[in-house]
Amino acid sequence: MVFVTRRPPLFLLLAILWTGVGPDLAVGQSPDSTIVELPEVTVEAIRGAETEASAPFAVTVRSRSPAEVSLTASTSLDDVLRPLPGVWVNDRHHFALGERISVRGVGYRSNFGVRGVQVLYDGIPLTLPDGQAFLDVVEPAVVRQVELVRSPASVFWGNGSGGVLFLSSSGTAPPPNRIRVQGGSYGQWQGLVEGGGTVGPWTVHGYASGQRQEGYRAHSQGYRVRAGGTARRALGPDTRLRIVAAADQQDTENPSSLTREQFNDDPSQARAAFVDVNAGKQSSQVQLGASIDHDLGGATLSGTAYGLRRALDNPLNFAFVRYTRWSGGTRFTLRRTEGRLQGGLGVDAGIQSDDRIEFTSTTPDGNPGPEVGLDQLETVLNGSAFGYARLNATDRLALTGGLRLDQMRFEADDGLTKDGDQSGTRTFSSVSPSFGLSFDAGPAQVFAQYSTAFETPTASELSNRPGGGGGFNQQVEPQFTRGFEIGARGAFPEARLQFDVALYRLEVDDLISAYEDADGRDVYDNLAANTHDGIEASLTWQATDALEVATRYTGSRFVIDESNDDSLVGNRVPGIPSRRLYLHTEFSHDGWWGRISGQGVPSYYTNNANTAEAPRYVLVNLNLGHRGIDMTGLTLKPFVTVNNVLNERYAGSVVVNAFGGRYYEPAPERSFSAGLNVEW
Repeated sequence: MVFVTRRPPLFLLLAILWTGVGPDLAVGQSPDSTIVELPEVTVEAIRGAETEASAPFAVTVRSRSPAEVSLTASTSLDDVLRPLPGVWVNDRHHFALGERISVRGVGYRSNFGVRGVQVLYDGIPLTLPDGQAFLDVVEPAVVRQVELVRSPASVFWGNGSGGVLFLSSSGTAPPPNRIRVQGGSYGQWQGLVEGGGTVGPWTVHGYASGQRQEGYRAHSQGYRVRAGGTARRALGPDTRLRIVAAADQQDTENPSSLTREQFNDDPSQARAAFVDVNAGKQSSQVQLGASIDHDLGGATLSGTAYGLRRALDNPLNFAFVRYTRWSGGTRFTLRRTEGRLQGGLGVDAGIQSDDRIEFTSTTPDGNPGPEVGLDQLETVLNGSAFGYARLNATDRLALTGGLRLDQMRFEADDGLTKDGDQSGTRTFSSVSPSFGLSFDAGPAQVFAQYSTAFETPTASELSNRPGGGGGFNQQVEPQFTRGFEIGARGAFPEARLQFDVALYRLEVDDLISAYEDADGRDVYDNLAANTHDGIEASLTWQATDALEVATRYTGSRFVIDESNDDSLVGNRVPGIPSRRLYLHTEFSHDGWWGRISGQGVPSYYTNNANTAEAPRYVLVNLNLGHRGIDMTGLTLKPFVTVNNVLNERYAGSVVVNAFGGRYYEPAPERSFSAGLNVEW
């Protein structure tokens, strides 16, 4: 694929008023810390190629403070990611489908799982070789650091890397040993055990949690359990080993989405067709990975191997989906970090095997019907090689560049041949370049970059053929994205201010778009081309040692430029608001810690035709807790949370292009929760 811009990028949004919150987010620092400068934090989300301070692209590293980790509910990833600029998170408030995550509009089509954004958890990819990710295994209550690359990043990660989200359960300090319990509105309950220490040569950290809810909406109750841990040790003076494991199991109901009339009449109701078949999800996942880093003196050789197994039973109103998935991969990187010319070389390989069976119906008790409509083994293989370089041309100016080659093969082995053998293959390849520069202008690091991303249809998207049946959809092709951005980030230490601003354009060709058929099945095709223009701005002010004020603004204009349907040309891309304003005040006094946060979102379209909208809303949340009450060897940390203080009626998520106008997934009304940490 040759990346040629349709027209020169126009950053017309320079006139937009910018406000926001900084890239390192003193949000993630305790209010008794002082902002000095952007830290030299190596960004693992780009394989250690740059630090946050030097990167020639938009990146946010957010370290969550011990107070935030302990004294906020953190029952969903929305609680963790909402303070980040450039990312849009839809929380469905039930466990069946997970959060819908989009970065600069990339991934907006996903109605289940995550598309177009590379996600890693403690260094292990959650994004599969086919480009989809499921985040059930992530425990938000132990996430201590978040790295978000908002630029296209296929040069580092290949398929499905329109952005990168790196989540870590390890922070800058060892986590405490603790037991945590909390409960709240709509039958919400969660228990968590976490601890760590030194065992011989190993440094270990582990956790286990359980969560249950009755749910705000009918037919949305469920439970899930999670566990995970890391173990580290030195194998010699220059070699380090890390082992990572995580697992989850859940059983949950699915209330589906509603029409606008149903949403207005009673947002707590469920879709009758889903209730009739006891629609929901039963799933389990376990994953294991190991990585080794060896210091060569001025260079580092790193290797990682990982694997996972996932099983799913998914009763729906139009089918019963069941699969067992095995996936794994390896990656190796040689990275030079000293001298005027720095950079790295690497190779990646991955495999995915989905043993998929779909029954044509679901019985009223949620079991598969008698007739099999699809029975096939889907295999995905990928291999890639990449290189990147950074030339420190002067003490202030740096030039960067990179190139990656990817080759992918999708195979379908049809096990249901009554209508003929539908076995087949799809092969895709891509070349992903990037170029950038950064200039140290004193208080600010100024940068500009051109980067690219490609995204193949996933195995499940290829399997969802119009009209059903086995094999792969031979019509849908990969989509390609070219990204242009300029920006600056830095700090004014004396004023205790930290800032970040970026302007960008994404040009997306052969856009993969989903539409829902009459049965509720998602079917995919290439819509044509989109242009995404936007601005992201952030500001953090450490007013005093005990008071922090932060704000961030995300503005965007995402337009359908070309389409197979001429009536759609010029329409706005659905599922993403054109503006989002977030702000919070965080304070501490006499052992107490609190945060008041607000988010304003205008109405936004829910379909390509721009004939329906999700309503606008202002969401205000309140957190209050105590940093620690000493009880003779134990420390008690109580906390309370009030969500949706203004009792707004709004859609926490939408189903883009849903059939029959069923776009809306309502969020709860005002809700309360309280909890207690016991630490030692």
